[in-house]
Amino acid sequence: MKKAEWKVGIIGAGGISAAHIEALAQEPRAQLCAIADLDEAVARSRVNDYGNPAVYRDYQKMLEQEQLDGVIICLPNHLHEQVAIAVLDAGCHVLCEKPLATSADAARRMAEHARRTGKVLMVGQNNRFRADAQLLKRLLTDDRLGDVYHAKAGWIRRNGIPGWGSWFTDRERAGGGPLIDIGVHMLDLTLWLLNFPRPVSVFGQTYARFGPHKKGLSAWGTVMAEGRFDVEDSAVALIRFDNGFTLNLDASWASHIPKERAYVDLLGETAGASLDFYSQRLRLFQEETGIPVDAEMTPGPQHDRLQLLSNWIGVMAGTEQPICTAEQGVEVLRILDAIYTSAQTGQSVSLD
Repeated sequence: MKKAEWKVGIIGAGGISAAHIEALAQEPRAQLCAIADLDEAVARSRVNDYGNPAVYRDYQKMLEQEQLDGVIICLPNHLHEQVAIAVLDAGCHVLCEKPLATSADAARRMAEHARRTGKVLMVGQNNRFRADAQLLKRLLTDDRLGDVYHAKAGWIRRNGIPGWGSWFTDRERAGGGPLIDIGVHMLDLTLWLLNFPRPVSVFGQTYARFGPHKKGLSAWGTVMAEGRFDVEDSAVALIRFDNGFTLNLDASWASHIPKERAYVDLLGETAGASLDFYSQRLRLFQEETGIPVDAEMTPGPQHDRLQLLSNWIGVMAGTEQPICTAEQGVEVLRILDAIYTSAQTGQSVSLD
C-alpha cells in the first residue's frame, strides 16, 4: 500500500465507487485506507487490486477504527444526509456523490453541518472537470460568446433505465428518476458555466412511459423483480433566471431517439457553442464578415474524476478553493425540487 499524506475511506461499494478507487490509485497525495459496504464480498472485490485496504460492513466502525482524513460517499441518494453528517461528526472531510441529497432541505442541512464542524463538504459533480467543459468555461470567461441568453442542455438515453426495481427506480430512495440521476449533471454544468445565475421560475413536466412496462432497460445495475418503479423515465423543464437567461433542460432514461446525447448548447450574441459528452467535441459557431464560421475543438483526454479528487484534496489542504461547493449543490436541488413540484401541479413554480 502506498504511503500518502491524506488517508481516505469510501462508504458504498456500488458501481460508481470503482471510478473513485481508480482516481485514488492515480493521486499520489491520497491513500485508500478503508472501504465499507453491507456486502463485504463486493467491497473486497472492488479493492483487491488497490493495496488491500481494510474492509468493513459497518461504516461507523470504519470511522471509529481508522484514522481517516476524508471519506467519499457512494451510497443511494437517501442515505447521503445521515451518513455525511456522521462522517463530519467523526472529524472527516466529505466528498459526496451527486446529487448531494434527495431534496434541497436535506442538502441544506448537510451544508450547515459542514459549516458548524469546519470540515469540507463537496459534491461530486465530476463533469465540471472535463477537458471540454474547462475549455468552454475559459471561452466564456474570455467573453468569446458575448451575452448568453439561452441554453439547451440534457442527457437523453434510448435504453438506459438502470437497475429496474432497485433503489434507482424507487422515489423514496432515489428522490426521482433521470432528472435527479443524470439531468442533475447537465443542470449543474450549465449553471457553473454561467456562474450560477439566480433562478426565478420553473415549469416542468415528467413522464413514465417505459419503466412501468419494464421497457427501455439498460445493462447497468441489477433488475429486481420484486422492486418497484415509481419515478419518471423522462423529464423536461424551462427555467427562467433573473438576468433574462433561459434554460431548456431535458433528461431521459428511455426514449425513441436516434442516439444518446449528453450536451450543453449555449446561444450567445457573439457566438454559440455546443458541448457533447459522447463525441467529446466542443464546437463554436460564429460569423466573420457576415459569413457563418464553425470551429471544432478536441480538448484532449478526460481525467474528470482525478481532477475532482485533486481539487477536494487541495481544499482539505487549504491550498485550493472548492470547484463544487455544497451551497451550489443545494441550489441545484432547489431547482430540481421546483421542477418536480411543477410537474405534479401543472403550474409554474416561483423561486423568488
